Amino acid sequence: MQIQVDIGFDDLIRMVKKLPGEQLLKFKSKLKKQDFADTQSQNSALFLLPAPTFSDQQPETSEQMRKAINQWRKK
Repeated sequence: MQIQVDIGFDDLIRMVKKLPGEQLLKFKSKLKKQDFADTQSQNSALFLLPAPTFSDQQPETSEQMRKAINQWRKK
């Protein structure tokens, strides 16, 4: 069972400030871990998106070269 509650940003801040010390530290710790995980996934995506890709013909050409080199080695 799930319940969704819409809370304004200011209300959320007030609620977090009311947390007891130990729970506040736990909350901050989890928030930092989540932020780090989000940053890592964003960095990975930004790194991979502009990466070069093969054209349709390049894998075929590469395979032909590999076969030619293998034949040359056997001689």
